[in-house]
Amino acid sequence: MKALLLIDLQNDFDNFGVLQIKGTNGMLAIAKQLIDASYFDCIVATQYAHAADHKSFAANHFFRYPNQTVAIEGVEQRLWPIHCVEGSFGAEFMNHLELSSFDKVIQRAIDTVRPSYSCFNHPDNIAEAELTLYLKQQKVEEVFFLGVNTEYAIKDSALDAQQLGFKPFLLEDACLAANLDTEEDGQAAILKLQEAGVVLLDSDQLIL
Repeated sequence: MKALLLIDLQNDFDNFGVLQIKGTNGMLAIAKQLIDASYFDCIVATQYAHAADHKSFAANHFFRYPNQTVAIEGVEQRLWPIHCVEGSFGAEFMNHLELSSFDKVIQRAIDTVRPSYSCFNHPDNIAEAELTLYLKQQKVEEVFFLGVNTEYAIKDSALDAQQLGFKPFLLEDACLAANLDTEEDGQAAILKLQEAGVVLLDSDQLIL
């Protein structure tokens, strides 16, 4: 069984969003083709749903700015602009993505206790995460990733998927990087995933 995981296709990462990433129009076109291709047994969309007072937001720390690092729960972590707040327009899915296209929506927030951006987030054990339990219930063996951001949510999620016993695939032409520190951040993440055994694909290998 195969699952397509659409990672954080939300307005705040789209054109004119607070964390906009270049190339979302092309990525969305690929996502729609894959959703319609009948290649996957289930389609899962992940969705950040932060509280406005989330500790990862720079605005919630005195005299701090986005992209600075601070110790949160004893762990040095990056601070972010306020984004994808639960119930806001920025947290909604990008234009033309219909909820009816998804078999499951996984809502989550950045985990400031376990320093990971993974969609398999759980305070104690990733094997008990909502996404893990759903994929196991559906008897999924292979998971295919597309979305944002390559060096954060996608990287951490793919590595967790592998640890959990799923076979992870990265749809490289439909994964977008933020490249906040250097222009090579996304490529460095892809290299790490490749070295870990994650399979790299282009979407045209699945869309016939």
